[in-house]
Amino acid sequence: MAKQNERKGLAAKVAGLRKAKGMSQVALSRKTQIKQATISRIESGEIKEPRLTVLRELANGLGVTLDFLVGRTDELTPSDILESDPEAQILFRGYEKLSPEGKDKLKDFLGWLEDKKQKKG
Repeated sequence: MAKQNERKGLAAKVAGLRKAKGMSQVALSRKTQIKQATISRIESGEIKEPRLTVLRELANGLGVTLDFLVGRTDELTPSDILESDPEAQILFRGYEKLSPEGKDKLKDFLGWLEDKKQKKG
């Protein structure tokens, strides 16, 4: 019974993360080299237990850790995000190079983006 709930959780988590990143199944397929049909079957729950290599590719493509994807943890720490998301690594390297004033402006901009998102939601 617990395995069935985990599977439903995985299907929903993959679909939710993909949609939250604004990606289609085709885009995720291109990013991960996993066939779009396989992604569809995982999201529908048809594939009950994806291979570990597929899970790793999905986690990398979605910018999350494998533990987060399979439900071993419910939250991503900042270090998890940096470790698993190449785009976050690029942003962090850019942040490190900013002056203190530039860092403050970036923080203000991020706050503005969060406010904008909340108003839409």
